[in-house]
Amino acid sequence: MLGLKDQHRKPLYITIIAAAMLLAPSATWAVDNSYNPALPQFQVAGTEVMLYNSVRAESMGEQVREAKAALATCDEARWRKATSRIDTISMDAERQQGGAAGSFGADGETLDEDAIDDYSRALQAQWKQACAKQTAQTTGTSFSANAGISIGQFYAPRMGFLGLENPGTLIQRIGVVSVEEDARATGGNIEGSVHFSQHRLLGSNGLWFAGGYQRTTSNIRYGMNTFDPNGDTLLIPGPNGGASGFSLVTAGGLNVVNNLVYEADYEWQSVFAKGGLPFDCGEWDFMPFAGVAYTETEYMSRFQGSVPGFGRNFAYNTSLYVDTFSPFVGFAASRDLGNGISINGGGLVTHDFNDIEGTDRLSFTGAADSQANLNGDDTSMGGRAWGGVTFGTKQSPLKISLGLSYTYTDNIPVVNRDGTNASAVSLDSGEALLGNINFRLRF
Repeated sequence: MLGLKDQHRKPLYITIIAAAMLLAPSATWAVDNSYNPALPQFQVAGTEVMLYNSVRAESMGEQVREAKAALATCDEARWRKATSRIDTISMDAERQQGGAAGSFGADGETLDEDAIDDYSRALQAQWKQACAKQTAQTTGTSFSANAGISIGQFYAPRMGFLGLENPGTLIQRIGVVSVEEDARATGGNIEGSVHFSQHRLLGSNGLWFAGGYQRTTSNIRYGMNTFDPNGDTLLIPGPNGGASGFSLVTAGGLNVVNNLVYEADYEWQSVFAKGGLPFDCGEWDFMPFAGVAYTETEYMSRFQGSVPGFGRNFAYNTSLYVDTFSPFVGFAASRDLGNGISINGGGLVTHDFNDIEGTDRLSFTGAADSQANLNGDDTSMGGRAWGGVTFGTKQSPLKISLGLSYTYTDNIPVVNRDGTNASAVSLDSGEALLGNINFRLRF
């Protein structure tokens, strides 16, 4: 069993059969021992190995198939998993020695164990010849560089503008023209990582560290032909509250607003660093990680319209900047499907510390611009989940991944105008759904 047990003595004819088996590259015809019930009757699929135990032969056939697939791509993790299970099958035969399977003075369990071990040694010789050098190159410290692009939809929070006042009751409603648009978002990222496989902690397969940069943008364009106050007074709240705003009475419908347009540009730039512990969990590779990120959010918007009945135009111009420091924790998982294809997924949660500053300015025909300085700070939560498929084995120098990610954030800046007080800034939630393609180069 791969050097774990002493060799058992065996009849000469078994030795001859094993030697022939090792020299044979693959089974091209099925061995038929039906003429002699005393010989092993169950062939291991894909080999010339014959066993006395049918269940054992079937199990070994599955692992031989896995081992050969791993050998074809020099996939060390898959190789270790398959050969380890072959060892387990051999150990099962050893535990059951002395049972009723023997014949002609030889115990069938012992012969099964010897045949399995002989084939294991043949597999190990093939691995050493084909993959040992490549495997040695992947041990120790390895480096990777990753670059990707993404495109999808950004779902922005609601923005409210203008107001109405009933001329009889003087009841005011602010934010009666609302904009809640989704828009295309595009992004790109670069990342570098290092894996110290020789430094194992808590049973992991080493230590992993990464750092990178990410930039995402989204542009919103929204227009409507007219807004009719329907007999109410039109209110245009000012950034400094009170007299910095304007009210236009209906005067028979003269305060109808035309050519309303809302434009907004978002930009997020982020740098991050993280570290994780990769674990081999059977069919899955699993890695918990933690890190920190610093993000700069820039929001530029313009909301404008004209009131031809009064010969007036107006425009709100807003500029906001949010600096965010975000500790985060998360996990990544992957599963090898064979043939150089694997699936992956993961998620993370952030705790965001936000600092906000900017300006809100109103321009109105015939009056000087009024402007308010905005600032504030707040904490919020966010998160991201992703999944996809990767093409390339663990040892491949280049891998290509296609995936989909969902991001939730609660720190999108929103300006609030109530017509009485100065403009104030708060944070609201936004979502993004992005498809992405990534290229990873391994050194």
